[in-house]
Amino acid sequence: MIAAGDIWVRTADHRYPFEEVDHLLQDKDILFGNLETTLSDTGKPAEKHHVIFTSPDAARHLEAAGFDVMSVANNHSGDLGVEGFRNTLDALERRGILAIGGSASADRQEPVIIERNGISIGFAAYTTGKLAISREISVNRLVEEDILADIATLAGRCDHIAISLHWGTEMAYYPSPEQIELAHRLIDAGATLILGHHSHTMQAVERYNGGLIAYSLGMFQFEPRWPHNLSREAILLSVDLQKNGIVGAHEVVPLVIDDDCIPRPAEEPMAGEILSFLSEISQPVAEGRFTRAQWFEEIAPVYMKMNIESYRYRIRRRGLLPLMEMGVWFFTPFCLRCYAGLIRRFFRPESATRMQMPGQNAGN
Repeated sequence: MIAAGDIWVRTADHRYPFEEVDHLLQDKDILFGNLETTLSDTGKPAEKHHVIFTSPDAARHLEAAGFDVMSVANNHSGDLGVEGFRNTLDALERRGILAIGGSASADRQEPVIIERNGISIGFAAYTTGKLAISREISVNRLVEEDILADIATLAGRCDHIAISLHWGTEMAYYPSPEQIELAHRLIDAGATLILGHHSHTMQAVERYNGGLIAYSLGMFQFEPRWPHNLSREAILLSVDLQKNGIVGAHEVVPLVIDDDCIPRPAEEPMAGEILSFLSEISQPVAEGRFTRAQWFEEIAPVYMKMNIESYRYRIRRRGLLPLMEMGVWFFTPFCLRCYAGLIRRFFRPESATRMQMPGQNAGN
């Protein structure tokens, strides 16, 4: 099984998005990705800062690349409303791609099972965050009790259970302690794979209790300059799944995304730097020594910057109400912990630079 991160299916010059990585995607039985867009030309745009969509015809590129399963449980599922979401599901279905995490009706989507070469995998997908979408359709929310119930329904019916989670803090290189604890509980409950995304960055890959956790697969085919000058470095995860829930060897392929939103294999020395960085951020997570205080030090600058930008956009559009909401937000417990993290970074300058991606010091 090969798992990829965020996918937009749009390029700067309308090229085939996967031309540079096609050869990496061929040797697979199942290819999974997170569809971080709406496949629709019509629908009511959500009132939000960043609305992401592309033509439903772009689904042909996903089919050509060999995608079998795609998560539609993410914060951009409703960017073009009910009509856009239903068009997305239709576009995937016409190309023979299984959408997980969402339903075209009000009924919640149940887990699905795929079999390849005598090995069966149960899939389910969930997302955090507010969705600008109607109750006419359903997108699976990340509620632990629901996930545990879905794992229980799959137990004994398949060899592996893969859980896709759209979660965490954007632009953060670390999962929160709460994410780590939840991932461990899901593995303990019977899941064998956790496939995370949403941060637009790679995060730790951890072996735990017979399972494999990729806290964030990062971007795969996405615009690195929009909206927040995102990281250009990415990974592709390949995993050997065997009978009876055995997770064999896994491999990480380092990638770089160019200005046309095209992913390509990273060349040396960048490839080695990406793998070294991934090992560096994975080690404290796997060893259980990444504290909540350290996490706030890491995420505080980007979290504050991105949310202030979002509030500024809403203030320009709607005036007084979001301004009042921002005033309240500044004094929430989460923000207060961010202020403490910023203060610690100020007095420990090394903490502000120790977790930089390869090439960032050069201005990338």
